[in-house]
Amino acid sequence: MTLLLAATACSSDGKEAAAGEAEACEGLLGAGGIEWIKKSTQQDTTLGSDGSIQSARSRFQKYARVWDPKSEEVPLFSSTEVCRVLVQDQTPRKNYLTIRYGASIFPFDFPFEREIGMEAGRTVIPVNSEVKLVHYKERQGVATQYHIYVKCKVSDSPEGQEREVPLQGVMEDTLTGDTSDEVHLKYLLHSTRVLVRDFGCQNRPSVPEEVTGH
Repeated sequence: MTLLLAATACSSDGKEAAAGEAEACEGLLGAGGIEWIKKSTQQDTTLGSDGSIQSARSRFQKYARVWDPKSEEVPLFSSTEVCRVLVQDQTPRKNYLTIRYGASIFPFDFPFEREIGMEAGRTVIPVNSEVKLVHYKERQGVATQYHIYVKCKVSDSPEGQEREVPLQGVMEDTLTGDTSDEVHLKYLLHSTRVLVRDFGCQNRPSVPEEVTGH
């Protein structure tokens, strides 16, 4: 099956936007990620997003700078979808793979491995001193959400921001049917490597190409 580009819009501006979204999604997943989706789904799919890397960067930087280290309230940060893969012409949209990035409401050192309430179990993979991965197991034992947390220091932000308001990425997959945690984490890491270059993190966090020793 052929992995199709985003659906063509009516106006020239719409066509350019759709092409740009598809190109950004391809860059975040990489050639290997696109081929993985193609082989896994065996269906025609579309690439797009409801945001852009630029809007994700601006929103993250805004939240990082307005964060108040003296406040005890849970911050109301929101993330930006930078990539969405859907089954062509599927109605309703039951199957999808999305990647989102934004400011985390949890500090980098939050004990994610601790179960809270009725939430499914979480597995934490410390990558290095600036990067960690977390994936959530559903009750069937299959993960559909994969998270990455990165200490990304934003210029003109309060001291300690990179620890208390790290960059968070989330991949959610109900599209491929692939149960491999390693594969999902590999392409989440790839997208993060791309974003970290564009986000201009002052501390220049080291994001590896894939998980080792897991």
